[in-house]
Amino acid sequence: MWKKACLSFFIVLLALSSCQTGEDPIPALDADRGKSYFFMVENKYREYNVREIRYSAVNISDTLVYQLREEVRESFINSQGEESRIIHRLTRDNDTQPWVLDSVWTARIEKDRAVSIENNISIVKMVFPSQAERVWDGNIFNTKAVDQFKILNFGVLTNIAVNNDLETTSTMTIEQENDEDGITFKNIRREVYADSIGLISKLYNVVKICSRSECLGQQLIESGRFYRETIYAHGFIDED
Repeated sequence: MWKKACLSFFIVLLALSSCQTGEDPIPALDADRGKSYFFMVENKYREYNVREIRYSAVNISDTLVYQLREEVRESFINSQGEESRIIHRLTRDNDTQPWVLDSVWTARIEKDRAVSIENNISIVKMVFPSQAERVWDGNIFNTKAVDQFKILNFGVLTNIAVNNDLETTSTMTIEQENDEDGITFKNIRREVYADSIGLISKLYNVVKICSRSECLGQQLIESGRFYRETIYAHGFIDED
């Protein structure tokens, strides 16, 4: 499992380094550009290696290493008359154990946005047409403070190793936050999506750094959470 996790993380680094850059936004080819990156097709599954560290005090933390599986299930019409998809999220410690249902999320693709309801919080994960440098408020449908998400760039990822096969696909990197002062806090949140696959990488590093006199200059984490999720397999349930 560790070999797969390291390989997946290396692949994501390649995705970030191979993305297109430039000052001018990439124009949308059509009004639907971006929807296939969210990829909420029924019976689609994605499996990830996860490493999570929860910090509760200086030098006190809890590290979790496990696997996560997302299954896109049937659709339903929500209270606003919009079609949504049920997402089953299953976890296990390693690939010798059976999957166990952990939670149920929902997601929908509207005309100009993709919305994910995670633990009863609605988040606008993507906007359409998707263009590099485009910015939007990810929290527009919840009561949290404004949180500006941004499409950093598009790129081409070659030789993505999943299901023991090599694939070539295009990627979209979305930055949810990139803020730190190097002294008291760090808030870095980024997701990478692949065309016709969906989410392939998620990085959250939101921590408070101890700024008391005995901690200064040591970069000791006082509280917060580190979370890294990288894909290692995907496909359709009826093909298993």
